[in-house]
Amino acid sequence: MKLRPLSIASVGVALVVLTATMTSGAPAALKSSAISPILKSAATSKALANPGMILIDPVTGEIIFENSSTSFRKPASLLKILSATALLTYLTPDHRFTTEISTGAEPNTLIIAGSLDPWMERRNSVATKMGRVSLPKLVTSALKKLDADNGEPIKTLRIEYASMYSVDLDFIKAQFKERDVKVSTLKVTSAEARLYAKESIAKFQSPPLQTIMDWMLLWSDNTLGDRMATYAAMKAGYGYTKSGIEKVFVKTLTDLEVDPTGLNAVDGSGLSKSNKVSARMMGQLLLKTYGNEKYRTIYGGLPIGGVSGTLQDRFIKSAPSAIGLVRAKTGTLNGTVSLAGYVQGGDQEYIFVAIADQIPRGTTAAKAARTALDKVLAKFAKPVVTPSPSPSNVVENLDGTTVTSDPGSGG
Repeated sequence: MKLRPLSIASVGVALVVLTATMTSGAPAALKSSAISPILKSAATSKALANPGMILIDPVTGEIIFENSSTSFRKPASLLKILSATALLTYLTPDHRFTTEISTGAEPNTLIIAGSLDPWMERRNSVATKMGRVSLPKLVTSALKKLDADNGEPIKTLRIEYASMYSVDLDFIKAQFKERDVKVSTLKVTSAEARLYAKESIAKFQSPPLQTIMDWMLLWSDNTLGDRMATYAAMKAGYGYTKSGIEKVFVKTLTDLEVDPTGLNAVDGSGLSKSNKVSARMMGQLLLKTYGNEKYRTIYGGLPIGGVSGTLQDRFIKSAPSAIGLVRAKTGTLNGTVSLAGYVQGGDQEYIFVAIADQIPRGTTAAKAARTALDKVLAKFAKPVVTPSPSPSNVVENLDGTTVTSDPGSGG
């Protein structure tokens, strides 16, 4: 499995740690038989309170260790991995969402033909910086054209729209209201939007799905998690509804030959405490997507311990020897701390899942659980041993592939 290139800043942090380790004589990778006692000790620790836990060799599929791995737990944001997997079943990483605005056949009519872009932005400065569709810019473009066609500033406006989120439509209406324009709206189908459009005003495109998905996984964006899962449900034929999320998750798991029995999913973000998955289910999902070309980009979007996203502050104090060697999705609810992803153990990489949802409520217990997870991973996380550092001016990922771009640009 190849790592997708890190950002330049991330590479700098990871490379300093790894280079220092390698040049000082990296310790040999631990054997599986030596790792099991380490994980058993963690599983019985007070800080983790009998977590659902599993460690898998992704090459052979062998389960090296498990503890309560079939019990169903609250996964928190680990569920976003399933949201990403479900959506990539129907859309490619280079897919872009398009929103086009046009004048209508009747005067003072605006047609919005959307595509359920999950990442529209209310602040123009943020949209410009991150390459996202700017809702204020959409309003400004529309108003400029409508005023010109009317010969003076319009006072009333009818918006006919398709495939727009209600919160985004409400923001658009509020923007027009601030400009003293009274707005009425009518929901139409995408086919009707195209039919009723008279003259195109502007067409807006989102960044590639890969960029959006990276952001969701990196920073655990709850809105994106829900929208991606619901969009996948729609594409699977279950409708754009919350009730379709569990159905598309079950279908996704089944198609990947992962047993979905016992899954309960009421959202795509993991915020609900009614969500239930097992560590084994998550582990098998990571195993099935690990070498699958359709889903391989999920791996590259996961945060890196001590380097990026929701893991950028982890390991630095608790387990510095593991910085740059853990690539995983985090999850946090009150009473739950979870982690799922990949751990580099020298020449061997492992799939690791831990769902500790029986810890006491409160920040103190959560911090103790996170520290316990960091420390146990650090006991067998080892860099890949190489004969010498990378050649001058050549920066490499953790697996030796050359960094060629900065995926952090544009979000």
